Amino acid sequence: MSLPPRLKAAPRPSVRLSSPGWAPEARERLERLIRNGRGRGLPVAFDFDNTIVCGDIGEATLAILVRRGLITPDRAQGSLSPDIRQENGHRVTPDSGPDLTAYYEALLAPTVHGFRDPTPLASGYVWAVEVMAGLRLLEVVRAAEQAYGCSVPLQTRKIEVTPGQTAYPAPFFYPEMVELIAVLIRHGFAVWIVSASNVWSVRWMVQQALNPLLHQHGVRRGIPPEQVLGVSVLLAGRHGGLHKDACLVRENPDYAALDPRTLGAFRLTGQLQFPVPTYSGKVGCLWDVLGGRPFLAVGDSPGDHAMLSFSRNRLWIARLDKPGYQAATAKRIRQTGRRGWILQPALGGAKPGFLANASGLPPLAPELRAKVRRSRRALGLPAGA
Repeated sequence: MSLPPRLKAAPRPSVRLSSPGWAPEARERLERLIRNGRGRGLPVAFDFDNTIVCGDIGEATLAILVRRGLITPDRAQGSLSPDIRQENGHRVTPDSGPDLTAYYEALLAPTVHGFRDPTPLASGYVWAVEVMAGLRLLEVVRAAEQAYGCSVPLQTRKIEVTPGQTAYPAPFFYPEMVELIAVLIRHGFAVWIVSASNVWSVRWMVQQALNPLLHQHGVRRGIPPEQVLGVSVLLAGRHGGLHKDACLVRENPDYAALDPRTLGAFRLTGQLQFPVPTYSGKVGCLWDVLGGRPFLAVGDSPGDHAMLSFSRNRLWIARLDKPGYQAATAKRIRQTGRRGWILQPALGGAKPGFLANASGLPPLAPELRAKVRRSRRALGLPAGA
C-alpha cells in the first residue's frame, strides 16, 4: 500500500516594498526585519500624524470645529486657557487672535522654559481635546470627515480657519506607509496606532480611509478599532454616568464602528483619560495594552522618541524641513546607539512626500534648502546639491 505524497507547505508570500519613495537602505532593512519577524503576531506601533499621514488630523479637526463655530473663545475661557506671555512680551488669550487656533499655536510652547522644556507640545495637544468639552462625539467625527475630504494625495491643501491668517493642511496618506502597514499585516504582525490627536478623529481616518486603502493591497481585515489609541476624555452618556473610550471600544460594537446614533449619545467632558499618549505617555499606553516592548515603532517627532527608544527596532521618518527634530533625534541616536534605527528621509510643506534619495531633491526655496542642509548635517546624510 503506497503512502500519499507528502503535502508541501504553501510558500510564504514574498516580502517586498515596491513604492518608489523608499530609500534603498530603509527598504532593505525593513524587508529583512519583516522576514525575520513574520508569522508571530509581533506588535508594531505607529505614530499617526506626519508618520502615516502627511499633516495632522487632530489639528485639522480643530480647524473645522473652530471654523464652524462649534468651539469659540467663550467656551475656552477660564482655568482651561490661562493667559500666555510670550518671549517678546506679547500676551495671548483665547480671544486675542483672529480665532481660537491662534491660542492653540501659542499653547504648543507655553512655558518660560523654552528649549529646557522636555515636553513643549504636550499642553497644546491635550488642550485641543479638552476644549471640545460639551460637544457630541458625532460632531467631532464629522469634523474629521470634513477635514479629510479637503485633502488631495501628495499635495498640500490648506483648511482655512480665518482666511489669510490661520490655516492647517488637510492630511493625506503617504503611499509608502500604507504599503508598509499592508505588508506587515499580511505577514502576521499586529499593527497599533498611538497618536497624540483625539482618538475619534484618528479612528475615523483608520476605519473610513486607511482600511479601504489596505484592502486595495490585499488586506482583508484592516486595523481593528481597539488597536487605535489616542488622546481621549471621559464621556458623558445620555442616561448619566461616565464612560471610558478604552472600555467602550471593546464592549460596545456600535461605538467601535463609529455608528452615528451611538456617537450622538455621548458628550465629551473635560476630564482626561490616562495615560495620555504624548511623549513618554505613549510608552505607558503601549505597556497597558502589550505588557512589553513593540518589535518595531515608527515616528517622526520628538514626541515619539520615548516610544521609539522603548521599541526593539525604530523607523524614523526624517522630515528634512524640520532641522530641530533631526538634531534632537541625532542626540537620541547617540544615547541609544545607532543599532536598530532606520532612517527614511521625507519632506513636508509645499513639496510633501518620501525621498528615495536624500541628496537628490526637487528645486527648493532658499530658506527650505537651508533647513534641509541642517537636517542632513545633523543626521549624517549625504550633503547633496
